[in-house]
Amino acid sequence: MTRQGAAERQRSTRRRLELLGLAALAALLLARLDLATLAAGIGLFLWGMSHLEEGIKRLSGGTLDRWLHNATRSPARAIGVGALATALVQSSSLVTLLAMSFVSAGLVSLTGAIALLFGANLGTTTGAWLIAGFGLRFDLAQYAMPLLAVGLLGRYRLSGGLAGLAGLLLGIGLLFLGIDFMKLGFDAWQDGLHMAGLSGERLWHWPLFVAFGIIATVVMQSSHATLLITLTALASGQLAYLPALAIAIGANIGTTITAVLGALAAGVAARRLAGAHVVFNLFTAAVALVLLMPLASLVDLIAELIGLAEGAWPLKLALFHTLFNLLGIALMLPLIPRLTAALEQRITEPARQVPAQARYLDVTALAHADTAVTAMEQECQRLNRRAYHLLCTAILMPSAEVIGHPPEASVVRAPIRADDWPSVNARYHERIKPLLAEILDFRARIDAPLTDSQQSHLDALYAHTLRMVEAVRFGELLQRSLLRHAARTSPLRDAHDDLRLGLAEGLNRLAADPSTQDIAAPLEAVRRHWQHELAERLRQQRLTAWPASTLMNDLHQASRLIAALSDPPNSD
Repeated sequence: MTRQGAAERQRSTRRRLELLGLAALAALLLARLDLATLAAGIGLFLWGMSHLEEGIKRLSGGTLDRWLHNATRSPARAIGVGALATALVQSSSLVTLLAMSFVSAGLVSLTGAIALLFGANLGTTTGAWLIAGFGLRFDLAQYAMPLLAVGLLGRYRLSGGLAGLAGLLLGIGLLFLGIDFMKLGFDAWQDGLHMAGLSGERLWHWPLFVAFGIIATVVMQSSHATLLITLTALASGQLAYLPALAIAIGANIGTTITAVLGALAAGVAARRLAGAHVVFNLFTAAVALVLLMPLASLVDLIAELIGLAEGAWPLKLALFHTLFNLLGIALMLPLIPRLTAALEQRITEPARQVPAQARYLDVTALAHADTAVTAMEQECQRLNRRAYHLLCTAILMPSAEVIGHPPEASVVRAPIRADDWPSVNARYHERIKPLLAEILDFRARIDAPLTDSQQSHLDALYAHTLRMVEAVRFGELLQRSLLRHAARTSPLRDAHDDLRLGLAEGLNRLAADPSTQDIAAPLEAVRRHWQHELAERLRQQRLTAWPASTLMNDLHQASRLIAALSDPPNSD
C-alpha cells in the first residue's frame, strides 16, 4: 500500500470514529435531557465567550493593543493593567495571545510580557466573582432574550464599530442564556448525581479533582466555563466546598493550554513566554494545593470580616481563587528576572536560520491589528535590507561602500573580477523571493479589524516592498551587461562606471532617508551627459552602433530601477 493510500485510510477511519462518537453522544443526550440541558448551557456559554472576544477586538480598534503595550514598561504596572484588561474583556486567552504577539513582534521585552501574564491570571478571577455574585443569584434568561435579539439583528445588518457593539451584546446574551441553562441542567440532575463518595475525605480524591479541573479547561478551552460548572454544582449542593477549591486549582493549570497551543507555531520568544505561563501556573497551583486548608481558613476569616454568609460557598470559592493567584504573584514577582534568564538559556534561537525564513511573521501576530502591522513592518524592513545589498551587488559595488557614507569614484574605477560577484538572479531566488512569498501569505491572512491609518500604513509597506523587489529584477538585467563590459579596455567601461556611481549615490540617499524625493538626480545627470556623449562619439566614429545601443538600453534599465525605488507622487 502506498503512503498516500495509508493516509487516506487513516483519515477515513478517523471520520468513522468521529461520526460514531457524535452518534453515541447524541443518543446519550436524547436519553438524558438533564445532561442535554447541561451540555447546551456549556455550549452557549463558550459560544458567547467567542462572540464577546470578537466584539471587544472590533470595538477596541487597536486601543487595547496599544494600552497593553504601554503598560509593560514596569512589572508592577504590567500586572495591574493585565488584570484590569482581563477583567474588562473577561478573556485571559485574549490577553495571553496578545502578549505572545507583542513579544514575538519585538514590541515588548520578555520580562514585561511575563508580568502581563501574571496580571491576566489575576484578572480572570473576576469571572468567578461575576458568576457567583450575579449569574447564580438572578434569573438571567429574561435579560438574555432582548440582548440576543438586538445582537443578532445588529451583527448582520451593521458594520464597523456598531457591528462590534452588536457582537458584544450577542456574546453577553449567549453567556446569560448559557448560565441559565447550566442552572436548569443541574436542577434537573439533582436525583441522578451523587458525589457524596467524593467529598475529599481521602487523599486520592484531591488529585482527581485537580485533574478534572485541568481536563475540563483543556477540553472547553475556557477556565470560565470550568468555574461556571463548579460554581453551579456548588450552589446546587452537588459538590462539596473543598473539592470545588481543588477543581479551581486545576482550572488554573488548564489555562496554560492556550499559551502552549499558541506557541507551537510561533517563534522562540513566544515559546519562552508560554514556558513562563506554565511555570507560574504550576507553581501557583502547587502552593495553593499544599496550603489548601490554611487558605480555606483565611477565606472563612475574610468572609466573616466582609459580611459574607457562612453558606455563601460560591462567593467563598471566588475569594479563594483570587487569594491563591495573589499569593502566586507575590512569590513569583521577585523571581521574574531569574525566570527570564532561565527561559532564554533553555529555549534558544536556532543555531542557523534559513536565510529566507521570516523572523517576525508568527501566527500569534495575526489575531490583533497592531501586532500584525508591526510584524509586517519589521519583516518588510528585513526584505528591504536584503534588497539594498543585492542592488549593490547588481552594480558591482560592496554595500559597505554604498550605504552609510557617500560612494567614492575610486571604488567605481577599481578593477572588476566577474568571479567576485554572485548572480543577482540566484540570490534573488534564494533570499528575496521565498521571504516575499511569506510576507504576501501573511498579509492575506490578516483579518483583524484595522483602523484607516493602519490600513494605509499596511498598503504603503506592501507597495514599497514590491517596488524594492521590482528594482532587484531590473538590477539583475543590468548586472549581466555590466559584467560583460567590465574589462578596462571595453568602450562602455567609462559610461558604466558613471552609471554605477549615479545609482550608488541614489541608493545611498534612499538608505539614509527613505522619504527623500531626489534619488534619481545623480543618475539623471549621468543619463543626460552620456546621451550627448554617445551622439558625439557616433558622429566621430569613435563608437559603433552596437555598443551604443547596449549603453542606451543599460541607461534605460538603470532609470527603471531608480523609478521603482522612488515613491509615487501621491504616496502617503
